[in-house]
Amino acid sequence: MRDKVMGDLVRGQVCLLVGLLLCIVLMPEGLGANNGMSYYGVHWETVLPYAVGILSAALFTRRALRHAASTSPSPGHLRIAADAFALLLGGIILTPYTLSGAVDWTHRLLGAALFMLQLLLALRLVAWAHGAGTALLLVQLAGGIIAAVYLLQDDGFLLQGEATFQFGFGALLIRTIPLLPALPMSPAPSMDNSLGGPAVACCGDGDGGTPV
Repeated sequence: MRDKVMGDLVRGQVCLLVGLLLCIVLMPEGLGANNGMSYYGVHWETVLPYAVGILSAALFTRRALRHAASTSPSPGHLRIAADAFALLLGGIILTPYTLSGAVDWTHRLLGAALFMLQLLLALRLVAWAHGAGTALLLVQLAGGIIAAVYLLQDDGFLLQGEATFQFGFGALLIRTIPLLPALPMSPAPSMDNSLGGPAVACCGDGDGGTPV
């Protein structure tokens, strides 16, 4: 199970990286457009590698997190985070920001929700892993700050900030997921039928007494 989880995490990051690199090769001007990775989702030349890369990363990461949930201290929360992660990425793909002002703001809100989810999940994973992955969390945070600074500007490095954030998050998952401590198993009820155990208590009257 652990090998399958790690394999899915790595595959997700490879899909995201390959998709982004293909987009950059096809349209290198996106590096300076300051529209983030989403720039490649509004041009026919790059929409396919963009969508396939992000969707593959979403599905592989979701599957890995859901499989890892059973060995985490909070299985329910991790499964919800996995589903939300995939849904938000899917929503981002389906809301190209050039369609209208309303779609643009929907796209921005989905992106903000995704960043918050990833940051909160990263903090939780680092805490569960007793501080392992802290350096990667700082890389992720630095990318988020860069992206936030350039989000509403005409020129800048929004794509670079987003990419730093996403790959910092992916590396953090790969670092911390194997270290998740499972919840301790509850002790099984005692089957000891000796005096003082869970056997039926009897009083000492008569022949062996009568059950109370």
